[in-house]
Amino acid sequence: MKKYAVILVMLVVAVGLLAGCSSPKKDSPAAAKEQVKSYKDGTYTAKSSPDERGAVGEITLVIEKGKITKAEYKGIMKDGKIKDIDYGKTNGKIENQEFYNKAQNAVKAIPAYPAKLVETQDVAKIDAVSGATVSYNQFAEAVKKALEKARQ
Repeated sequence: MKKYAVILVMLVVAVGLLAGCSSPKKDSPAAAKEQVKSYKDGTYTAKSSPDERGAVGEITLVIEKGKITKAEYKGIMKDGKIKDIDYGKTNGKIENQEFYNKAQNAVKAIPAYPAKLVETQDVAKIDAVSGATVSYNQFAEAVKKALEKARQ
């Protein structure tokens, strides 16, 4: 009987040691701390793939002490101009009001995304603004590329 008790105690100790060596749960504070530590301090810039009109999103991230402390994002049209009040116009005129409204939703979303990124430290925790899904997808892609550079 003592033999079985000793084996049982050894098993419990072994399981406890193995559990202590496992990696932290994805959503635990330890996992977040581990993720933050994986970024090297510096400034990183990356662009998304172009959309169907040739526009890209460009992010510049500043990493300090392993955290994103600053994020600047801009939408850049195929001709190199920054998306602004004229985005969605054709030859300076609104020819398609629905398209223009969607384009302007994207422009309005642009400053919200980087602010939320600094706050959450996780692009997956940022909701896309209604009507600005393409802009969000480009933002998310550019952020992932910049953070890949920060891990190298």
